[in-house]
Amino acid sequence: MDGRKKRTEGSRNHRGKTVMLGVSALVFLGVLLTGCFALGYKGVGAPGPTVPVKKTETVKKEQPALPEKKETPVESLQKKQEEPKAAEPQPAAEQPLVPGKKYTVLVDKSDHKLYLKDGDTVVRTWGCAIGKGGLGQKERRGDNMTPVGTFRVDEIDDASGWTHDFGDGNGEIQGAYGPWFLSLDTEDLSQGNWDGIGIHGTHDPASIGTDASEGCVRLDNGNLRELEKVAYVGMPVTIQD
Repeated sequence: MDGRKKRTEGSRNHRGKTVMLGVSALVFLGVLLTGCFALGYKGVGAPGPTVPVKKTETVKKEQPALPEKKETPVESLQKKQEEPKAAEPQPAAEQPLVPGKKYTVLVDKSDHKLYLKDGDTVVRTWGCAIGKGGLGQKERRGDNMTPVGTFRVDEIDDASGWTHDFGDGNGEIQGAYGPWFLSLDTEDLSQGNWDGIGIHGTHDPASIGTDASEGCVRLDNGNLRELEKVAYVGMPVTIQD
């Protein structure tokens, strides 16, 4: 009895120790696993929290602005054609000339224009031809210069039947002076060395706007007829370069 009792108690003690060791091992294992889990979550190699990236900023950085597209000449023309047009200023209607009114004449040799003026107001602008000598003062007969200065009309002649030989081998040309010849008094300038300068028409309309005459001022025949209706003896005519 005593021997079995001792063995039984020894066995119980042995089983108790074994159970205690097992529990301790489980506890240790639990602590170890808990520590490993903690190290695995917060360790140096663990990935940090994810930071959201703004997609708009990424796009701006990765895709620079495209260069501005330049319009082609065709596109520019189409754009102008599509734009509404501003109202264009219309020239004032020409007022009828008044016979008996004291108009004056200004001839500008450099731009080949004859201006009919009412005081300071230009009422007509006509192209004209001047002497083949161009700009400058007339000095002698045959220099093909149109004189510069202020002169007065001293005669208004019907020139429809006049002829002239221009020395070009074509002989006398009918209608060389057009329908009228407005003679200018140039005596003070010429001192008798030359004369015969005036405003007249032409048989050659293409010469208007050029240096083409032998010294006179040429007008288109239609414009000359309009001028003749208001011309008068004593009418001032200023000719300038």
